[in-house]
Amino acid sequence: ALKAQAIGVDFVVISPVQATQTHPDTVPIGWGAAQEVVNRLNIPVYFLGGMGLEDLDKALEVGAQGIAGVSAF
Repeated sequence: ALKAQAIGVDFVVISPVQATQTHPDTVPIGWGAAQEVVNRLNIPVYFLGGMGLEDLDKALEVGAQGIAGVSAF
């Protein structure tokens, strides 16, 4: 994410924050690590991976710009 910011991207997507049905063997980074990424960047961060509308408030609370989803929407 830091490298992406350094090369001038407009935003980053962090994934998976939570366990996801589409990638069941991938270990999620969790809310704490996702928040650390947000805290280290000066660009918008979106969370993906196990996200649903019920996670939007928490994502915004920890500093994400928003959430994205594959099967939740």
